[in-house]
Amino acid sequence: MIHYPKTRDEWLALRHQYVCSTDQAALHGLSPYQTKFELFHAKSASTYTEWEAGERAEWGLALEDAVARKVANDQGVKVRKLSAFVSRDNTGMASSFDYEIVGLKDDYEGTSALRAMYTEAGPGILEIKCVDFMVFRNAWAEIDGEREAPAHIEIQVQHQLHCIERRWAALGVLVGGNSLKLFVREYDAEVAKSLETATKAFWRDVKAKKAPPPVLPADAELIAQMYAFGDPDKILDAQDNVEVYALVNEYAQASAAASAAEERKKTAKAQLLMLIGDASKVLCGEGYSISAGTVAETVVEQYTRKAYRNFRINKKTVKDKT
Repeated sequence: MIHYPKTRDEWLALRHQYVCSTDQAALHGLSPYQTKFELFHAKSASTYTEWEAGERAEWGLALEDAVARKVANDQGVKVRKLSAFVSRDNTGMASSFDYEIVGLKDDYEGTSALRAMYTEAGPGILEIKCVDFMVFRNAWAEIDGEREAPAHIEIQVQHQLHCIERRWAALGVLVGGNSLKLFVREYDAEVAKSLETATKAFWRDVKAKKAPPPVLPADAELIAQMYAFGDPDKILDAQDNVEVYALVNEYAQASAAASAAEERKKTAKAQLLMLIGDASKVLCGEGYSISAGTVAETVVEQYTRKAYRNFRINKKTVKDKT
């Protein structure tokens, strides 16, 4: 089914009713942004929770159109924004999209990967990603001389193709703001069926209120929010509960270790400041360096923040030459 939400609220309300392409990785424990436990409680809530895009995501959205136009010009294909929200009947799956590849440019000379795919398989989808150079180098794995997208992106694309029932997709990846990489992905029916099966099972668990186990410490903050209220008239006698005692003891020991570590850190910092005096940069042995410039006094919302030393200890990462 194709939906055309007129407002952001309509779009968010629709997303709340389905497992969307960016949710799929969380469902499989592959998301760097959300756990399955978080996804379960988000979809179990009576209404959606508004989320705010970070600065990196905002820049990515701002650059999307320029990257899409660059892909279209380089590859000789016609690209347009795909504003539809598409759900696949009886699966609990749905997706939003970035762009779609809808034709071939007449004035383009030569061949290209996307022109070949369009000629062979018809319209495809185009997803835009803006990636930091270091993230691309480290997270987009090189296998047999070719780059593979991180798992959460690969699974997102297969989810999208399954929802919209198209045979292929392209990933236009702007790396470091100045290098465009292009990846073509074909629909994998076996993977898509697996995603559909997992999604149906997830919704059965939501209906049965059968939450998955939390992943700690990733889910610690959500758990704290869920148990934020304490009944002032309720007392629980857990003196004979071995598990409670073990965790209380672990918490106490961790707190004591953290306090002791903080004291050692303060002491070492004070001793270092006495040794380095007013130097703002210090080179040390074993790859360490000290940065200790002065941050000027500022007034923030009628609050005066005193000047302080922006003290940091850094260490160079030694590359393995083997």
